[in-house]
Amino acid sequence: MRKILSIFLLLVFLVPALSLGEETDAELRTALNQTFKSHKTTGGAIIVARGDKIIFEHYYGIAVKSKKIPVSADTYFKIASVTKLVSALRVMQLVESGQLDLDADISQYLGYEVQNPYYKNQKITLRMLMTHTSSLNQGGGYARESNTLRSLISTDKVKRGNWYKEVPGSKYRYSNFGAGIMGSLIEAVDQVNVQDSVYNNVFQPLNINAAYNAGLLQDPDNVAGLYKVDGSTAVSYKYSIEKAWDSSVNPDKHYRLTVGSLWMKPTDLCRIGMLLLNSGELDGVRILAEDTVDQMMESQEGKGDITAKTPYGLCTHREETLLPGKILYGHQGMSGAVLCNMYFDPETELVFVLCTNGCNNQMSNHVGHLTRKAFAAVWDYFN
Repeated sequence: MRKILSIFLLLVFLVPALSLGEETDAELRTALNQTFKSHKTTGGAIIVARGDKIIFEHYYGIAVKSKKIPVSADTYFKIASVTKLVSALRVMQLVESGQLDLDADISQYLGYEVQNPYYKNQKITLRMLMTHTSSLNQGGGYARESNTLRSLISTDKVKRGNWYKEVPGSKYRYSNFGAGIMGSLIEAVDQVNVQDSVYNNVFQPLNINAAYNAGLLQDPDNVAGLYKVDGSTAVSYKYSIEKAWDSSVNPDKHYRLTVGSLWMKPTDLCRIGMLLLNSGELDGVRILAEDTVDQMMESQEGKGDITAKTPYGLCTHREETLLPGKILYGHQGMSGAVLCNMYFDPETELVFVLCTNGCNNQMSNHVGHLTRKAFAAVWDYFN
């Protein structure tokens, strides 16, 4: 009897505490809902972690309009260019193992000579690809999926339209093309498909389900549709999960996968941020060495053949405008009306993730307005 009374008293004191937490969160959730609505968001999620623990989850709107499925913790979002940072984890594992060298000529991995035709004595390196300083111009045929990588960048198929007339490493120009070649390099040295390489060495050890093709996910029925800013369908969830997938090892064709193709749950993307915040280890699983993560976050100016001032470490955006006088680390993704962000602050150990499947993603100083408002609300609440 005494034991039952003790349990009852514990519950009496515990329930008000939980209710108080919900009431405290309510103000933040209302502000976030208003922010999503004012930016014409179809569906979205915001996840916040502190150190090694997720402390806040908020879901908004519709994942699939045709089925009236709301966004939930089970929803997979396309994370657009945040794919580059996540893919870089596998790239840096290959650097650690010696299979890739940040400052070697990428020609040695691809099996044919690669040069900017305007500067034939300058090599193109992995470090240049990861810092967006390679001098590659994606306006010269990159967008046509029928083209092979070799036909676009090899010296035996010189196409000057694929290159800027500037010394490789000397100027920052954001390049999807350059980041996509990371996938070709992964396949060239690992001799497995990009999906298998990243899944087996990054996702599976962390118990994360993510894929470069939505149809490969464990539960593709939870894939979000993609919508335009007016709310109309841009890409149906059905098209995404039925899209053909090439599982072969084909570096010459797979130069677009690591640009922006990944599908993930927002909580899993947050765990990637937690991994980086914790110097390459999460839940007792080490994915990267501590000094490797430090290197990803560092300015690359003056390293290797990089002379440019670039806002990127190694596929890691060094964001200086979200908070005055503070550098946050992470990446932003935009594709059509999709907006995705993951940033973390080593000082406060805060990790912030925002995912949408369609919104008004206009930018201010290269960061989405929606992100700025949502991040400010979260920052003020948790700090």
